[in-house]
Amino acid sequence: MDKFRPITNNTQLELAIEYVAEKSLALARLVLGRDMDLDTICFFTQTPQEYDFLRQAVLARGNESKLSHGPTLYVDSNFDVFGHTIRIFGVRQPDPENRPEVGYGDYPVADFSKLAKANTGNPHVKPIVSGLGKPLLELCHENYDVLGYVVPEDHGQAN
Repeated sequence: MDKFRPITNNTQLELAIEYVAEKSLALARLVLGRDMDLDTICFFTQTPQEYDFLRQAVLARGNESKLSHGPTLYVDSNFDVFGHTIRIFGVRQPDPENRPEVGYGDYPVADFSKLAKANTGNPHVKPIVSGLGKPLLELCHENYDVLGYVVPEDHGQAN
């Protein structure tokens, strides 16, 4: 993580995209015991300067998404990282106390309810509700500085 934080230039940005993708995929394998598709990458910023750079970098990759809400800006994107097409790319305003992680990845699944039920009691899986009122499963592990969110397959379609 220290290799690219704070993220304030394009070289650091590319390293950070790969880092969040790689760690999000590994987190899902560890916590869920299976490989997951990744379609979203979002950064948690720690300083106003980091947010200003990342906000511009995110906006350069697509048009603002209907999924943007509160402190999080998303764009509809279309780029590949490690064989996964990232179609939602985002950045969250600084909140280092509550969001110390680098960022997160979303894993869309068709069998959301089944996966949620199968992971009841998993200490690294927490059911939550998104800022848009949709059910998610938050994946976290003390050995990772990223979060992961299992989302229903249609999560990219705002109401």
